[in-house]
Amino acid sequence: MSISKILDRQLVQKIGKKPVVVLPLEKWREIEDYLEDLEMAQSQIFKKKIAKARKEKKLYSSSELRKMLGI
Repeated sequence: MSISKILDRQLVQKIGKKPVVVLPLEKWREIEDYLEDLEMAQSQIFKKKIAKARKEKKLYSSSELRKMLGI
């Protein structure tokens, strides 16, 4: 569901002279997740890191992974 659709369903109220929108916490978290995903998708640095990692074909043994993860 897009952010504008979520906001359209909410009641706009005024506190003082400024309008405010009161959202349930669950909806706010959905919006935050969506914005984080959008930011990652538009990040050039993030895209370059993903492309570099995909090109890298380094394999690790289970003992190396345990050491890296501290298990």
